[in-house]
Amino acid sequence: MKPITEHRKFESIEAYLAFEEKSEVRHEYYLENLIEMSGTTYKHNDLVFYLSAYFRFNLPKSKFKISSEQVKLYIANENIFFYPDVMVALPEEQQYYSTLPVLITEVLSESTRKFDMIDKFIQYQKLETLQYYILVEPEKHLVIVHKKTLETGWQTDTYTSINDVVNLPSLQISIALKDIYQA
Repeated sequence: MKPITEHRKFESIEAYLAFEEKSEVRHEYYLENLIEMSGTTYKHNDLVFYLSAYFRFNLPKSKFKISSEQVKLYIANENIFFYPDVMVALPEEQQYYSTLPVLITEVLSESTRKFDMIDKFIQYQKLETLQYYILVEPEKHLVIVHKKTLETGWQTDTYTSINDVVNLPSLQISIALKDIYQA
């Protein structure tokens, strides 16, 4: 099912936030379009829950804020709001959204795969603090990790074996695909 999109321009961040607070469904705001967030599957939910818990228990709480699906990411210079499936961010005063993500994970689905892999990645690359963009395929063992590098800008690594381990050196942690997919 394709997400419902409605063209709408908000005059301010506060106007979008007020609209979203009253809405019965969540909406991403992308290029003056509201994109309705659809429901999810148990498998998607399990992956999001596991990854959120993994980062919460393996990263220092004093250095990072970990959120899943309900906290918005704001890309200020583009006036874009997304709801990442999992986000590891630096702490900041703002309570309703983050502008300082270090890691973003999206669990792919039929309705969001292309948008997550292309459009969101283009926008996420504009975030100075972002070090990792991770895409997780729920129906098979496939994890794609985009890592920011000093030499080439972004490097992409693909993991397909249940025995593979994803290393996240700037966070000083690793995560095995067998652990991700145990969810």
